[in-house]
Amino acid sequence: MDTEKFEMKQDNLATKDNKEKLKALREERKDILERNKERLKKQNQEIILIKKELKNGPRTVPAIAAATGLAGDKVLWHVMAMKKYGEIQEGELANGYFNYILVAKSASKEEPEE
Repeated sequence: MDTEKFEMKQDNLATKDNKEKLKALREERKDILERNKERLKKQNQEIILIKKELKNGPRTVPAIAAATGLAGDKVLWHVMAMKKYGEIQEGELANGYFNYILVAKSASKEEPEE
């Protein structure tokens, strides 16, 4: 019985120590975390712009870049990621570029399984 109490006390001390270490690490890396947070916010805004443009119909990467004001390489990067995760798909070729189409979300994917 004494051994169990000792182990529980040791676990509590280790947890407190880990919490303090984690707090110190967060404080130490505060600038990095803030910079990454801002980068993610900007990236999400860019993706929203691209999706808004694709809601108007199929578009090529250069057409999306012209309409959104984003750099072509950045648009291509986002489009490839969106394609990888099934948010858009390739359509027909137009002047050597694929048209990209926004994929409609199905209700079955959005609902959690029971």
